[in-house]
Amino acid sequence: MNLFRSLVFSALLAGALTGIFASVLHLTTTVPLILKAEVYENTEAAGHHDAEHEHAADHQDVAPSALNRNSRTVVAMVLAYVGFALLMNASGEFSGGLATWKSGILWGAAGFLVFSLVPALGLPPELPGMPAADLGSRQVWWIGTAVMTAAAIATVYLSAGKTKWLITAALVTTPFLVGAPHLENVSTNIPSALHLQFVITTLLVSCASWLLLGAILGYLRSGRTPYHRQSTSSIRSDTV
Repeated sequence: MNLFRSLVFSALLAGALTGIFASVLHLTTTVPLILKAEVYENTEAAGHHDAEHEHAADHQDVAPSALNRNSRTVVAMVLAYVGFALLMNASGEFSGGLATWKSGILWGAAGFLVFSLVPALGLPPELPGMPAADLGSRQVWWIGTAVMTAAAIATVYLSAGKTKWLITAALVTTPFLVGAPHLENVSTNIPSALHLQFVITTLLVSCASWLLLGAILGYLRSGRTPYHRQSTSSIRSDTV
């Protein structure tokens, strides 16, 4: 029970801190790009509506909508990284690899590969107003890619011999051989340069957040914190 409390406590703390960190980065880097994209989206939609009416409606509740957007961003980021921290803690407990802040950074890098970088190679982050394939198909491909990438990393870490590299290569390439779902012959009002900037910025923010999450979790699980030492001593006394 003490071990369970330690895992949950460290995940809540690391996830909350990382979620706040990620929210600040997103609000100052990616959100402005999203707002720029929405201008293009609204400009394109204005061809089907009365422009003057749209202008008045857009400025009617700017402050409340911005506050709601930012609040939802913070809440979503905190919840997401708490969930990621719980998953990382559980995986680290089974493998025994999450023991220092340095090893935590490696775990964070693995999380970035699994949940951000590799899936983004097939389905890069999208801006508002960009046409996309069916959401269900994209979710299935994204989940499958994340699972395959995680399995590939586990194979490298847990297996021995030269065959593990063949297995790893097969796991990583399979989703791309299947192909990510995309629409054909579509056009968008969003400039390609803006989309590229958004993709790069999003991935950089994600990378920094994942590395921070791993470092905090590794530190909390390293035994240097009073809470962890207390939990460890209690576990040992219970087993004697």
